[in-house]
Parts: sequence; structure tokens; C-alpha cells
Amino acid sequence: MSVSPTPYSAPSRLLHWTMAILIILITIPIGLLMGNLPDGGAKNSLYELHKSFGMTVFVLAILRVGVRAFEGFRPLPSALPAWQLAAARATHLALYGLIVLVPILGFIGTSMCCAPVNYFWTVPIPLAFSGSLERAEMVLDWHKAAVFVLAAVLGLHLAAALFHRLVLRDGVFERMWPAKR
Repeated sequence: MSVSPTPYSAPSRLLHWTMAILIILITIPIGLLMGNLPDGGAKNSLYELHKSFGMTVFVLAILRVGVRAFEGFRPLPSALPAWQLAAARATHLALYGLIVLVPILGFIGTSMCCAPVNYFWTVPIPLAFSGSLERAEMVLDWHKAAVFVLAAVLGLHLAAALFHRLVLRDGVFERMWPAKR
């Protein structure tokens, strides 16, 4: 049941792992932490970091979608059951949709309530949406809900990757793993 070990391209792998680090280890933890702090300087600084990393994730997500559209999806082992093939495709499509949607919702909600936004305290970002604080809170609630859905889908993706690596040993995991030198 071995898959051709043809790896994804270097740009695809770089974007994958950069985004994994930014989303899982930086942006989500900062988002969870800032929401639980009392108002003040530390909370405001975390909000600015979260927004800046969120904008970075959005730009990388657009690049990632473009690279994937150009390269396509690698075939999975034909011996996998149809439901696993369908689950893999659905999970990947959900991930791609969510890595674009989550920052968009954050940006819209922030635009409605929380000007100014400066990318890492330097470059002013034009905020294109206006609205009441009530509408901003609604959009930011959608943003939070989408993050929890993203975290669940990331959990499925990670579980499947580890299943391919540790149980099936079919070469699927290695295609996205950083290349050996």
C-alpha cells in the first residue's frame, strides 16, 4: 500500500509548516490568552500581536491556496477505503477554507470596532468595514467559532497524518515532511 514518495514542492512544504507554527503555536494561543486577561497594556499588546500574526496568516493562506491550485492534490493510496479518501479531501478543503475565513472574519470585526491597526506596531492597515460595536462583537464571535472549528479540523488532520506515519506507514506523511538534506 506504499505511495510514491514524491514530496510536495518546497514552497508547499514551507508554507504548510510556517502556517502550522503560526496558527497552532502562536496565533491561537495568543488569542486564547488575550481573551482571558484584564484590560490593560499586556492585553492590548497581545491584541496587536494577534492581529499582526493573523494578517500574516491571511497572506500566507492566499499564497498557499494559489500553490495548491497550481500543484493540485497528491493522490492517496488506492487501497484506502472510499470513506477515508472522502474524509481526507473534505478535511483539506475545510482547512483551506478556514485558513482564509478565520482571518477575514477577524479583520472585518476589528475594522468595525478596533481602529487603529498597525502591522507589528509599524505599518498602518486601512480598515475597510464600519459598523457598530454590537455588529463587531457578532462578527468576532463568528471569528472565535471558526477558530474552534479550525482547531477541531486541525486535530483530525494531525491524527490522520500520525495514523499514516505510525500505523499505515504508507508514505503519505513523508510527502509533506521537510526534505532530507
